[in-house]
Amino acid sequence: MDEVAPGLLVGTMSDAEDESLLRRRGVDAVVSLTHDDPDTRAVARVDTPMTDGPRNEYEAFAAAAETVVERREAGQRVLVHCSAGASRSPAVAAAAMARLTDRGLDEAFEQVLARRSEVDPHDALVRRAATFVTEGSE
Repeated sequence: MDEVAPGLLVGTMSDAEDESLLRRRGVDAVVSLTHDDPDTRAVARVDTPMTDGPRNEYEAFAAAAETVVERREAGQRVLVHCSAGASRSPAVAAAAMARLTDRGLDEAFEQVLARRSEVDPHDALVRRAATFVTEGSE
């Protein structure tokens, strides 16, 4: 689990189910992008199932990213996770970060990559992120 921006963490399914890790990192909410139901114990979990690649509807991506934005704006520390923490969760985190800050999407992705070496988002997810950021600036 890596903090890619203040209060915004990206991780794996194992991270989401590790109660002591969630507590140590001060996670208030988990945005789960898997089709599984991780046991996050006492930490609130929002399920927005997605798959890697182009099969995701934009609405699912936007719902996940908007949830992250809303939780961060409420001052919560948020873990966004998928299976490996390499594609879906970094893309959603970067989109949310770009919406929350004055950074562009490229800069947000660069920051996520600088803080989490496992990042390798599918091109389709990068396109979804670009659409989310563009629609939010209109």
